[in-house]
Formats: sequence, C-alpha cells, structure tokens
Amino acid sequence: MDIAFLLARYAKYNARRKPELLNSNTYSLATGEWKRVVAEYTDLLTKAEAINDLLPASYKDACFQLVLHPIKACANLNAMYYYVALNKEAYGHRWSEANGYADKVKELYARDSIITRKYHQLNGGKWNHLMSQTHIGYTYWQQPPAQNMPAVQYLPPDSAVARKAHAVQKANRAISMAADHYTKALNTNGIQWKILPDHGRTGSAITPFPVTAGEQKPGGNAPHLEYDIQTDSPGSFTLHAYFSPTLNLFRDENGLQYAISVDDESPQIISLNKEDKTSDRGIWNKWVAENIIIKTSTHTLTKPGKHTVKFWMVSPGVVLQKLVLDVGGLEPSYLGPPETRERTLN
Repeated sequence: MDIAFLLARYAKYNARRKPELLNSNTYSLATGEWKRVVAEYTDLLTKAEAINDLLPASYKDACFQLVLHPIKACANLNAMYYYVALNKEAYGHRWSEANGYADKVKELYARDSIITRKYHQLNGGKWNHLMSQTHIGYTYWQQPPAQNMPAVQYLPPDSAVARKAHAVQKANRAISMAADHYTKALNTNGIQWKILPDHGRTGSAITPFPVTAGEQKPGGNAPHLEYDIQTDSPGSFTLHAYFSPTLNLFRDENGLQYAISVDDESPQIISLNKEDKTSDRGIWNKWVAENIIIKTSTHTLTKPGKHTVKFWMVSPGVVLQKLVLDVGGLEPSYLGPPETRERTLN
C-alpha cells in the first residue's frame, strides 16, 4: 500500500506538467506556489527513501528502477527549475542570494546526470539507456540533441545588496474550493454525483453518473452541486472553473456543456471544449501541456451575507476539479490558489 501511494502521488504530481515542459516560469514564486510544489516532491522523496531503506538488498534494484528513480529524478528536476526562478528574481533585485541560487542550479543539473547514471548501472546494466532521452532544454516539441542547463546569472560581489523582508497583510480577495468539498449535492433524474478520489492536479474531482445519461436542463431541481460562501459586501466577481481536459470528439460544435449560477440567478450555460473545433491547434496544445481546462463566468451579488454557488449538470462526462471566486487582485498561478479554509470574501 505504501508503494502504491508513492506511485499514485508521483503520477499526480507529474501530470501537472510533464518534465520536458517544465521551466522556471511554470509555477508562481510570488504566491509561494513554486516552494509548495518543491516541498511536496521533497516530502514524497523522503517517504520513498524511507521505504527503500527497509527493503532487503535483493529488492533494492527493482525499487530504484520502478519507484525511487522517477521520484528522485523529478524531485531534483523541479528543484532545479525552482532555483532558476529564484536566481532570476534575486538577480533582478541585485540580491546577494543570486549567486548561491546559481550555484545550486549547477549542482542540481549535475545531479540529474548522476541519478540517470545510477539507473543505467543497476543490476549490471539491465536497464541501460532506458533513461537516455534528453529531458532538459526543450524549446519545442522535438527533443534537443543534448541536455542544456538553464541559464543562470551571477552578480559581481561588490554590486549585491541585502534583501529586506516585507510582511504584507492582504484581504481575502478570492475563495478556492475543491470540487468534492461541496455543501450539498442534489441527485435527481437518475443522476448521481460521484467523487473521483485523487483525480486532478491538486485534489479529488467530481462528475455526474451514469456517463451515458442524457443532457439535462439546468434550473429548479435538476442535478447540481451547491457551495455556500460568505461575502462582506455586494459586488461582482469572476468564477474560474477547473476541469479535467477533454476534446470535442463526439458532439456538435458546442461540445460538452455545464451551467453555473449564484443564488437564484438564471444558470449560465457554458461550453467546456467547443474551442477544440473553433480555434487553431494552439488551444489543444495548451490543454495537453497544462492538463486542465479553465473556464470563466462573471456574477453580481446585490447584498452581503451568505450566498450559494450552484454547478449544474448539462452534459455527462464533465469532470470538475476546482472552483475559484475572484473579486479582483487574484495573483496568477499555475495550479490556482490552495483551498480556502474560510469561504469568506472581504
């Protein structure tokens, strides 16, 4: 069970962004997202190494090949790009930490080759060359002929300045809700909402069953999910809905659809993937690379207090991962903000 957890969690983390598509800009430094992602990989690696230490010697090669290597290699790769991002930021501000970050990038880049070499030498070279494909330095879909270390910058010793910490208190301008943490689920018309455990980039997901069900008209007692929130003032907000990606292969140009509303407003029907047939290949590339589709809608609250966000089924096959409500000032991030403990907008 412990090893199954490691493999499942590693696959979840890597599905966020394939290793060859990573770069220093993938995650956000400003929101602490890069730090959280690296900490998650580091924690997973610690667990994997602890299990490996308990195994008899006869199992260690297989464990490294199947479990420890992919986690160790990807933890190292994410850490390397994190330090590239830190180096860029520090160099731009002339902070004295810039050179230390650059040295760390070089160390982690070299470690990548060491990890690969160990894999190829296992069990007398049983798996030699299986990890020979380059994975650092992609500039487009085709692999480069050789690994290329990301560029780093060094400050002359006499030009660096000390970094000053600034504590900034910010009002809560967004609410982030995991899809499976609904307040109420309405199962009607033979439709049931089912949680897909650990499916998605950050948590679990939810979808209506059966997948063969007919389309539903949103409103009234039609199948939907409810998420209660609290606001301190009236006003407008943008709602970002995060979905597991899917192509528009089997339906008309509108593709898969869902609906969204707040309180008693009329549900807005939104297509999840019609762009697959109405846009160029760029949108397909984005969905595949990011492993997510994010759709937005706008809503207006006429008074403060308790409100209910309603997510309505229209088409089967729509898999919701997360909802994020933004009243302005939400800092950009790759995974979106972590789940909000208190669902209150200030």
